Amino acid sequence: MLNRMFFLVTLLLVTATALAQKGAISGTVYDEDGFPMLGANVVLEGTTTGAQTDFIEGKYQFQVDPGTYNIVATYVGYAPQTIEGVTVAANETTILDITFGEDAGVELELDVTVTAQALERGEVAVMKLRQNSDKVQDVISSQEIQRLGAGTAAAALTKVTGTTVVDGKYVYVRGLGDRYSATTLNGLQLPSIDPYRNSAQLDLIPTTVLDNIVASKTFTPDLPGDFTGGSVNIKIKALPERFTWGVSVSGAYNNLSNFRDDFLTFDGGNKIGLGYNDGTLDRPGVLNDPRLSEMSVLTSNADRRARRDPQLAQAVEDVANDFGNAFNIGRKRTGPDYSISANIGNQFNVGTMPIGFFATASYSRDFSQYQGGINGNYLNLGGSTGTLQEIYDLRDSKSVESGKLGGMVGVTLRPSPANNISLYTIYSHQGFLEGRILQGSNQQKGTPGTADNFYRSQASSFLERELIDYVVQGEHTLTGLGNTKIEWSANYIDSKQLEPDLRFLEYIQVNGNYINDPSQFTRPSRYFRDLNDDSYQGSLDITIPVLQNKSRGNAIKLGGKYLAKTRDFNESIYAYDNDQGMSLTDANGDFDTYFGPGNLGVLEEQVSERNTIGVFVFDNSNLKNSYTGSFDVGAAYAMMTYEISPRLKAIFGLRAEQTTVLVESDVVPNEYRNAAENGRAVDQRRIDDNTADIDTLTLMPALNLVLKIGENANLRSSFTQTTARPNMREVAPFGAFGFLGEPIVFGNPNLQLSSIDNHDLRFEIFPEAGEVLALSAFYKRFRNPIVTTFRQAGDQQFTWTNSESADLFGLEVEARKSLGFLSEKLQNLSLSTNLALIRSKQRIDDAEVALGQAVDPAFSAERPFNGQSPFVANANLSYATPESGWDMIIAYNYFGDRLQSIGAVGSPDIFERGRGQLDASVSKKIQNFKLSLRARNLLNPAFESYSEFDGQTYIFQSYERGREISFGISYGI
Repeated sequence: MLNRMFFLVTLLLVTATALAQKGAISGTVYDEDGFPMLGANVVLEGTTTGAQTDFIEGKYQFQVDPGTYNIVATYVGYAPQTIEGVTVAANETTILDITFGEDAGVELELDVTVTAQALERGEVAVMKLRQNSDKVQDVISSQEIQRLGAGTAAAALTKVTGTTVVDGKYVYVRGLGDRYSATTLNGLQLPSIDPYRNSAQLDLIPTTVLDNIVASKTFTPDLPGDFTGGSVNIKIKALPERFTWGVSVSGAYNNLSNFRDDFLTFDGGNKIGLGYNDGTLDRPGVLNDPRLSEMSVLTSNADRRARRDPQLAQAVEDVANDFGNAFNIGRKRTGPDYSISANIGNQFNVGTMPIGFFATASYSRDFSQYQGGINGNYLNLGGSTGTLQEIYDLRDSKSVESGKLGGMVGVTLRPSPANNISLYTIYSHQGFLEGRILQGSNQQKGTPGTADNFYRSQASSFLERELIDYVVQGEHTLTGLGNTKIEWSANYIDSKQLEPDLRFLEYIQVNGNYINDPSQFTRPSRYFRDLNDDSYQGSLDITIPVLQNKSRGNAIKLGGKYLAKTRDFNESIYAYDNDQGMSLTDANGDFDTYFGPGNLGVLEEQVSERNTIGVFVFDNSNLKNSYTGSFDVGAAYAMMTYEISPRLKAIFGLRAEQTTVLVESDVVPNEYRNAAENGRAVDQRRIDDNTADIDTLTLMPALNLVLKIGENANLRSSFTQTTARPNMREVAPFGAFGFLGEPIVFGNPNLQLSSIDNHDLRFEIFPEAGEVLALSAFYKRFRNPIVTTFRQAGDQQFTWTNSESADLFGLEVEARKSLGFLSEKLQNLSLSTNLALIRSKQRIDDAEVALGQAVDPAFSAERPFNGQSPFVANANLSYATPESGWDMIIAYNYFGDRLQSIGAVGSPDIFERGRGQLDASVSKKIQNFKLSLRARNLLNPAFESYSEFDGQTYIFQSYERGREISFGISYGI
């Protein structure tokens, strides 16, 4: 069916190509100070064909027949200017940005052809945006994203100065965890659909819909207050000024994952390749049987009660058979990775009003795996041994098959040059089918990991994530009120994360005996989890130009935003137990026999009219593990941009945010219900222990100073205050089961918001168009930072708490330069590089220090931030010849060792070892076709986590991801 859809879309688009023979000219007109000129006229010389720049961003666009033209730009108070020899090709857009100098001269800043509106997507243009920005920013254009071959916003962000991406989707800016980074899409915050994370999963956003990505590293009151490392704004594509369409297809090969016969898998249904559960992994239908509640069939003692109750025995039998055997993991041969995408857009008039539309769709299927990795755990048991005690040391094999489907549809209406309204919807869906086997020694279970005496665990799961974002936005310039600008937006986001039927099983095999005693092992279990978030947002920003006779940049900006999010998280656990059925040893370790019909429910043999119950299923869920929550943030701000002198500009203001968080585990409504049914008073302590309630007003002042040094250099400094909030999972008062070796993690309903003082200093030079040299220094002081710590309990457990204080400081260097200054032969070669040196320390909770030093007197009272890399570097060497269509790039990314998780009591912390990634890409454009060849992860470093203790290194995890090569072909106009 997918092939038919692709064929029909391609046929439609090819047919439409005959209608698209015009070209277009587009750009922005600036004055001598770099401000957009609203209402300037740009026309073809000697004609009336042209356009007026809009009153919103100073942009213009118009369509023309292919040819070479002279362009005339005019503005009141400036002499008419002519740009000669502007070439326009069919089905292409010529970008022409114009700057009026003080002597009324005209400077051509960019003269290239692209396939869509490109002012804020071209590398030269984003440098101008960055140079004139009120805040410290790093920008990556979609032009650069495309060249780097990044498929998602997360992959693109690895190229931004001081930015790393954890687990392929969570952004860490300046080494700070995702709690200290805000992510917005066109200025509206994206929610996280992972209950353990604050920031959005950026791998949900395909780069096909991106205009640019801007990472703001200093706070201004018009930005969300819950960022400290950075606020990342992902801007989606502007709508095209002419008819445009394109299709692309690519395939990839990874030496560890593709065309392999050892890929772990299980039956997840027919739609797994698309990323969907077709119902195969839904809860068994028998769970809807009313008998289950009437006879308490799913209790752990149902087997004993069923021995003399035929009706109950039959119900136990039905449940066991409907659940059946779900624990087999098989192997299959994989094919290649591949992706398909298409886009179409156009602009037309309804009367005199321009209307534009844009749509894009993409689908990809990927395989990834590693075999023979290492998964270990080591503890400091105290004493004078000078070594850590091995808990387990296992060989780790993991395979993940993913299907991803996404797209965007947008419409823009321009009732007048001063009014712009956009509506768009983004859809992203991902599914990950995973099989995993761990096998080896496990000292906790008493097995040395030899060929005839080993521990084994296995898990099979399917994770489904979906995000649908409905947005309406408007921009209006009130020309009668001194060009006052009003921007507003509203959206609704429906996001969900589903884990239907996650299956886990563990046992020991000793000389042919299979041991899975429930007193030592987690029972074979199946987990059904679902998280649903509904988010509503609205924002209003008003920019009022003031003191314009002194400077066009002077303005007062005020506005507000409201975010409301509700969550419903549910977890159901169904465990298998064995009453009098054959053991796993009797079944010779065969799951089809042990979980087969002959060993499930009521066995055939009956003695003295007693039912013999074999393997049965009971509900092992915990009400505490399911919760509902609401998360509301209301904000209001006022700020001013004031030019103190022609060289010095100040941006200052105040933002106030009201945070309201309410989380209740399912124990709360159950307590109210039981109290009412039994006519007793509500147990208020039980209610309080299962409720988290935060209601806090935070004031955040900000002062930014920009000193212009010459025409192409800035010195920026700032002092700001920001905040960090716990997420709903962190305050939800329950403990979540972590699979093998992972301790239980409990929420803390007593968490408070953190407050952070930020000090920043940056010197930046823009030598030529598209070039930059920048040096930054920063320092951050944290009060009540939220950290992970031990929970005082019998077993090893973790929770979140507020420590007293923490500090972070660092340096960043960035350079982007054409090598043409060395030799004319190198004019098409450019180098882009950046690095960040960061140090952090957080005070460990006193209770944890006391526990740690009781085991190890040398246990430190400080540690770095979780996920904070002391060193982050990127280097890109590119070669481009627009006239011949060749484009080549070599990209290298490296991060230093970073804290992955804290160790057990008195044990050293666990760090993720730093690693570098080397990618290369070459592409060739042939008319409207583009061929691309890319190689990724050429160095294939080990993904490794470790601890150091008394001069020895202990490996907790190690695996490789393999080298990848891909080939793609695209066609577009």
